[in-house]
Amino acid sequence: MAGIELTDRGLVVDRAPNRLDELAVDFSAILSRFDIDHVFVAGYVAILAGRSRSTEDIDVFIERCSTDRIDELVAELEREGYWGPAMPLSEMYENLANDTNIWIAPEGEMTPHLEVKFPGDEIDDASLENAVNAHVGGHTVPIGPLELQIAVKLSLGGRTDLEDAAHLYTLFGETLSRPRLETWVERLDVEDRYERLTSV
Repeated sequence: MAGIELTDRGLVVDRAPNRLDELAVDFSAILSRFDIDHVFVAGYVAILAGRSRSTEDIDVFIERCSTDRIDELVAELEREGYWGPAMPLSEMYENLANDTNIWIAPEGEMTPHLEVKFPGDEIDDASLENAVNAHVGGHTVPIGPLELQIAVKLSLGGRTDLEDAAHLYTLFGETLSRPRLETWVERLDVEDRYERLTSV
């Protein structure tokens, strides 16, 4: 089992990067070239933290940008060999502005792919504003704060979501900020599910 720790540096994952990590790292590097704030969230965070489950996508929020900035990003993505499996990358800004995800993947591949979106509410904004670093295989990517990820997974309430929340809580319960976690639990009105999670 890979060594996984939550430290003052962020999430430290001691293993070789897998295909999901490589996709996240490469996409993060491209966004950073354009100084676009971004954060990886949801199931990828649980997988990065050692949860063994399959996923076909990596969810990532990017800061709201102008159409010109997105068009420059699209041109760079196409130069780097990416495409839109579900819709052309040329429609990226239009989709993001309409709160629709856009899929991005290495040319010719469907999975795994990135699901890119603008933040849709204050919870999404909070993931972006409070991102922490995840270190894997000598690379660093920003991920949503684990306390907020757990609360969001509890609020979604699907089986996989609850299992993701349980994995993160079980693994990092001692090092999480309990006040921050409980603030998000209250904000998302999931005290009952949180109580069940913490009483196991």
